[in-house]
Amino acid sequence: MSYRLFTCIRWIFQMYITPFHNTPNARRLATWGALLCSTALLAITPYANAEEAADAMEADDIAMEEVVVTGKTVTYANNATDNVMLEQKAPAASVLSAIDNLPGIFISEGGTFGSDDWSTTISIRGFNVGLSEQQIGMTIDGLPNGNSNYGGGSKANRYIDSENLARAEVSQGTSDIASPSHEALGGTINFVTNNPNEESGMRAGISVGDNNAQRYFFRYDTGEIMQNTHAYISYSHTYNDAWIGNEGNTERDHISAKFITELENWTLTGRFSWDDAAEDNFQRISIDQFVQNPDWDRLTDTITGIPYVDQAYRPSWSTLRTNYFTYLRAAYEGDGFKAEITPYFHSQNGRGDWVPPYLVNVNGGTTTRPSGSRSLDSGPDTIFGGSFDSTYTYVDAAGTQLTPFDNCTARLTFPYGGGGAANNPACYPVGSTPVGSYRHTHYNKKRIGVTADATAVIGENNTVRAGLWWERADRDEGRDWHKIIDPLSSQEFDNAAYWRQYERNFITNTFMVYAEDTLEISDLVLNGGLRKFIVSLTRTDTFGIEDQFKKDSNSKILFTAGALYNVTDDLEIFAGFSQNFAAIKDSVIEKGPSSVGANLDGETADNFDFGLRYGNDWLRANVTAYYIKFNNRIVSIPIGDSVNGIDFINQNQNVFDNVGGVESKGLEASLSADVTDNWNIYSSLTINDSVYTQTVSNVVKDNKVALSPEFLMVGTLSYDNDGMRGGVSAKHVGKRWGNFDNTDRLPSYTVVDMWVGYSMEMAGIKNIDLSLNVNNLTDKRYLGGGTPGSYFIGTGRQVMATVTVDF
Repeated sequence: MSYRLFTCIRWIFQMYITPFHNTPNARRLATWGALLCSTALLAITPYANAEEAADAMEADDIAMEEVVVTGKTVTYANNATDNVMLEQKAPAASVLSAIDNLPGIFISEGGTFGSDDWSTTISIRGFNVGLSEQQIGMTIDGLPNGNSNYGGGSKANRYIDSENLARAEVSQGTSDIASPSHEALGGTINFVTNNPNEESGMRAGISVGDNNAQRYFFRYDTGEIMQNTHAYISYSHTYNDAWIGNEGNTERDHISAKFITELENWTLTGRFSWDDAAEDNFQRISIDQFVQNPDWDRLTDTITGIPYVDQAYRPSWSTLRTNYFTYLRAAYEGDGFKAEITPYFHSQNGRGDWVPPYLVNVNGGTTTRPSGSRSLDSGPDTIFGGSFDSTYTYVDAAGTQLTPFDNCTARLTFPYGGGGAANNPACYPVGSTPVGSYRHTHYNKKRIGVTADATAVIGENNTVRAGLWWERADRDEGRDWHKIIDPLSSQEFDNAAYWRQYERNFITNTFMVYAEDTLEISDLVLNGGLRKFIVSLTRTDTFGIEDQFKKDSNSKILFTAGALYNVTDDLEIFAGFSQNFAAIKDSVIEKGPSSVGANLDGETADNFDFGLRYGNDWLRANVTAYYIKFNNRIVSIPIGDSVNGIDFINQNQNVFDNVGGVESKGLEASLSADVTDNWNIYSSLTINDSVYTQTVSNVVKDNKVALSPEFLMVGTLSYDNDGMRGGVSAKHVGKRWGNFDNTDRLPSYTVVDMWVGYSMEMAGIKNIDLSLNVNNLTDKRYLGGGTPGSYFIGTGRQVMATVTVDF
């Protein structure tokens, strides 16, 4: 232990006497190291003598299992979660939150325990996943998640319960060549599920927490049910109220099952998951609104009877999603050769809800149901197709549409800056009745695909790898409008839509092929590879009114290269390069050829990593410098004036084209130290500089990338000994530019988490575990993610207590 403390002291001394520390970023790094080691000194001092005495008395104790968070031995930057990161989060938390402490990662979830997909954003090295961008790859057990966008996508939390997560692996820039994703401009996140236990048993957990949070989890492990076959099945139910206001909630049910059969040279793995979620959303706000009231996202809790105001009623901002996902993997490993093939299937159906404060007069269309329509909500008077003509907001007793009084100056002030005379009941005769719509956007998607990979050792030091990925995605999207029955009292609606605005089908065929060669020369490892994507998209108007539209989005041949040198048994240096690719998404062609630039193509980014990894029996550390050049960014260019407030009817016109780009450079580092047998300190640091490289539309050259964190720092102190565990972790997020103009400067903030738990054996049961998790311990108010110019409020303090019993 003395040697470990001496190493920390020596590090502090060297960092501050070296001329290197004269630069601002270097001073930050030096301070980071000094604070980290100082934390270790403070943590250890009271326990040093006690630890030595305990060691003498219990020399035969089993050492705490080592967990490595510095990444695999590969030629690119990567990190993985450890047990402490998983314990830090409550069982109800989204699996996305587990990776938030890793270097380079920024996760923002607006809902309690990540319970609102609408307000979830992810950022890595200037690339983002959110409502407006999907630039980071995501896989489940190495298989594609089917995009991460709101409309038809599914993030990892739709596939995995936190109790069934073994680890999450993050490749921040240059990813594994076999990674099956065509949106991974900024790296890939792979979520790995845990395997069945060797012995049979049952686990039951119950959690309760703030905002009426409730969670029930059950898992049954079969043990060996056939020769060398083990399996489990689990079920969870989660519920919580919205943490802002008094209305709105989230409810989720999840089932997972997995089996593994191990034969002499073969391993068969199968997994199935079903997830059903109903989420009421949170809304983005401006900085000025946050300063005015940081506890309110401007959604309301009561029905006023004024549709313009009630469009902000939280329970009508809803996300409904059901996802099925299954795969079967056959893996072979022999002498100098291994291969695997994995077919998979995914089905999603869901709906997004909003409440436009008017009814629509439709121009054209037909009440005859088109033969291709898949609408389940139509009636004999439903209009299919047609276009927007006008809207109306009030009617008389006979149902006749009314217009406001001439020269009426009464105005509503909420929401969205207020509405005109047409929305104000004071501008209509007494006894007028308000009208409104309940708008559904339906999402349905089916994916079938397969991945295959083979690796062969040729000679003593050469390894060749090749593989492919094929997928066919069939997605339907339709939108219908329902009349609210009585806007004065509720937002209950007529089940039969009065307007089926559109129905579209999108087919995306993806084929990726790759090959890689790795050469080992003593302590030097060299690799190089090629891969290519062939992607075709087809848009079909299900009503048969518009012509079918096809668009190819093939990549050029993409190169990867890397080198790794083992300086010592503990230290390695690596360098990596890759050309990442993101295909055109079907959301880009939703409005047909009029919204697609003539030469629109997929996006590519050149990623360069250079770093060091160090690891011994108690200390693990890495540092990576990176540079990214992203040249052909797909941008939505507005045409004409935009609609104020929410564009319910899709009146805004835009064209997607390849213009501009992003240039990112920065530094990522992490350190994990077992300062005693029971105490661990962990820290990560991110310094990022991402700028736009061209002025186009509202994007300005040399401005910082909107919502891209520039400085992140994490510090964690954890304890684990003889059933007792606990810890405290703090994450600091530096100031960020929030909009394209770089006029919104989001304040910095620090969020602290705390957790404690105790496991013990009891008569008649294997184990009972008690835990308490507190996220955002200080109840800090801050702005998290969002879209450029509007931001979600970060969740307040959340406390959850859990009892878990193993039988």
